[in-house]
Amino acid sequence: PESLYRWQWQTGRLLHAQGQLQEALEAYRQAVATAQSIRHELPHSYGKPPTSFRLTTGRLYFEFVDLLLQRAATLSDQPRATDYLHEARTIVEQFKAAELQDYFRDDCVDATRAQVTSLDAVSKTAIVVYPILLPNRIELLVSLPSGLQRFDMPVSAQRVTQEVRDLRVKLEKRTSWAFLPHAQQLYDWLIRPLESALRTIELETLVFVPDGPLRTIPMAVLHDGAQFLIRKYSMAITPSLDLTDPRPLQRSKAKVLAMGLTKEVQGFPSLPHVENELQTVKNLYDSGTMLNEAFRVPSIERELRNEPFTIVHIATHGQFRSDVEQTFLLTFDDKLTMDRLDQLIGSFQFRDDPLELLTLSACQTAAGDDRAALGLAGIAIKAGARSALASLWFINDESSTILVSEFYRQLQATKVSRAVALQRAQLKLLDHPLYEHPVYWSPFLLINNWL
Repeated sequence: PESLYRWQWQTGRLLHAQGQLQEALEAYRQAVATAQSIRHELPHSYGKPPTSFRLTTGRLYFEFVDLLLQRAATLSDQPRATDYLHEARTIVEQFKAAELQDYFRDDCVDATRAQVTSLDAVSKTAIVVYPILLPNRIELLVSLPSGLQRFDMPVSAQRVTQEVRDLRVKLEKRTSWAFLPHAQQLYDWLIRPLESALRTIELETLVFVPDGPLRTIPMAVLHDGAQFLIRKYSMAITPSLDLTDPRPLQRSKAKVLAMGLTKEVQGFPSLPHVENELQTVKNLYDSGTMLNEAFRVPSIERELRNEPFTIVHIATHGQFRSDVEQTFLLTFDDKLTMDRLDQLIGSFQFRDDPLELLTLSACQTAAGDDRAALGLAGIAIKAGARSALASLWFINDESSTILVSEFYRQLQATKVSRAVALQRAQLKLLDHPLYEHPVYWSPFLLINNWL
């Protein structure tokens, strides 16, 4: 099978080159099925460039998706066209699951997929926006109440990637608004084609399933020329379209553990505002707290084992890298790797009351590192949490404390969703004269379940 899927793949390419689209689709279909059958046996990218899976096997999936979308575009029979759109989305989903396995080097990272509920099935005031970057265009698959629809923009993946890179670098410069043209250009490509469809429905939340470079930027900062997208909608991202057991937060059962560092340890700078952040969480939820010397792995393990926490808040340096071995959360005396986090929190998913929310304050992913951003996007799945709140870049400032504190206040005091709670917290900073620049409010992402 390791050779067979390549043979089938090449057959599909040849048939496509000869203009035999239907036969090419069948060859690609067989190639993907064969590759999926041996996915767990294909070697992880140990010792290889970290993008090897996407650049090699990943090309099979996206070439097939490209052909499926082309076929859908040629059909006037809407039900048949929709079937092709659903198949295209399923193929990308298979790729995304495999990519998460490859990043975390864990064949079981998506084990809960057996019990997933389709995100579409719980969408009432939310829609899913699914951008697919192809060599010569962007395809946007959107789950509207009327069904799955596609929109396309004739702009290359290379040009989109460059625009994303420019936006990310300029976003982090708090003294400049040079990011704005890039935020507006990306809005024109990713949101404006959908505007007329969005106006016809009662819409509260946009759920993005970003791919590649789009994982490295916050969608909240896209700008229509008059206002940021966050003014119109609350937002969430998910690395995969299906969510594990999506349901609203059980506020009456909330039991919170808040942990973090204020001191300079292991060569990382101090986080002076963390103490206020943890105190706010403690005041709102009467939470247990572990600060500085108390924030050690054995103590964390003991606390998590003894108490059924539903919210875990970790305010410490988090580093996400292309290599999962270099991805960790800093404790007072150690580094908490993703595997260790999985051991500490992952078992929560098998309880009656699983971990509802994992908050990681003070995270950092390198600009331009799509694979590191995949790790951040997959953190909720890896940790067995229904959702996560984490930041794309590190802000050592009182603004982070204001935003996180307002998020928890909204969650506790109102019946709003997690996504709307984050939107209101972000708008509080956006309306603050000191913190209106998106460097302060935009890096915070709600990952996975937005309800």
